[in-house]
Amino acid sequence: MKLSTAVKITAGAALCAGAVAGGIYVAKKVKWFKNYCKLVDFKVDTVKGSELEGKEDLRLVAHRGFRAVAPENTLPAYEEAGKAGFWGAECDTYRTSDGVWVVHHDPVTTRVMDKNYIVEASSLNKLYSATVDYGHNVDKYPYLKICTLEEYIKKCAEYNMHAVIELKYNRNREHYCEIMDILKKYGVDASFIAFDFEDIVDIRKISDYPVFLLVDEITDEAIEKAKTLENSGISFDCNHEKNRDGVMIKKIQDANLHTACWSARDLETVKLMYNYGVEYITTDCVTY
Repeated sequence: MKLSTAVKITAGAALCAGAVAGGIYVAKKVKWFKNYCKLVDFKVDTVKGSELEGKEDLRLVAHRGFRAVAPENTLPAYEEAGKAGFWGAECDTYRTSDGVWVVHHDPVTTRVMDKNYIVEASSLNKLYSATVDYGHNVDKYPYLKICTLEEYIKKCAEYNMHAVIELKYNRNREHYCEIMDILKKYGVDASFIAFDFEDIVDIRKISDYPVFLLVDEITDEAIEKAKTLENSGISFDCNHEKNRDGVMIKKIQDANLHTACWSARDLETVKLMYNYGVEYITTDCVTY
């Protein structure tokens, strides 16, 4: 979901990531940046054989698709998520300069593609000129291109997956109705997540889909904000030490808000969150 949870970044690379988040990039730094954005060595695990096997209320969401086995936020990642039986699949979305919603995590293509473009400043055809060259098993997918939001939603429809759509960086709110039209076209159930509270406020104005405020650490302030919206909740970082004792999770629940977490990378964390009653558990590598 967030740059800091996507890859293992050294202190030097973190400074570079900050520049990327602002859409600013110096071309000569490309090779240096990629060398530091190392793939996390995900260990694919399953709930089979554990006390979670067969739990009908265990809702696992594939983080950027099943990114442990295919490049993140690509059509193969969502295909693999569907095959693995995930309840839902999460994506990040931006709108291109020619009005097409695409699935991509960073504001620029630097980290995951072989050319360096600002996503929102580029046309879809320009983005199609770049090839995905980063991600697990990327060699299995030559000439892999950026995924459109419609392709992602169509794949969710094919596998009956719930679409979890992250709205990025407080822009393009006047075009959210276009996303609603695509969801309606394919009959896909969805929820929306965002770090910027105003993004989910604007979604609430045009739909009754569940909305979640994304946070690193659960706070009373975040809970109070979420309480102002109907059918809303908090989606928190389950690896943050202050969220793991369950105290603040209970506060969310006591406020009659939905609970979701990101991004579980081992079975023990999935068990912990499930036992706390977290409704939606986003994971990189734990399947049914």
